[in-house]
Amino acid sequence: MRDSVVFAQVKSLKRKRHAAHLSGTALEIHVRAVADSAGTAYPAFVADERLDAIAPGPVTTMAALELCLVGLWYRATDGYVIADLDLVERFGEPTSRRWLRAVGGFLREYLSPL
Repeated sequence: MRDSVVFAQVKSLKRKRHAAHLSGTALEIHVRAVADSAGTAYPAFVADERLDAIAPGPVTTMAALELCLVGLWYRATDGYVIADLDLVERFGEPTSRRWLRAVGGFLREYLSPL
């Protein structure tokens, strides 16, 4: 997944009330985990093994803890259930539609008149 897409999603999540107090690392892990699980049979579930493939264990452990504390994730057997169904659904859309949405958001934010 391209970093520009991840950073656009993280910036979007930072504006939401429930994610405002999360670290940037936790939000990045959240977006990367959702993107990684998007094509699976259970897109709202992140297995522990897949989470450790996204980043080193200590990083993902702390990120998962933060995400559980704010209610974006819930601990399940051998992984986590993602409660942010809006993001899960967005990543389930075709890639071209996600790309257009990200570009549109960027243009609205940075090119709008003051």
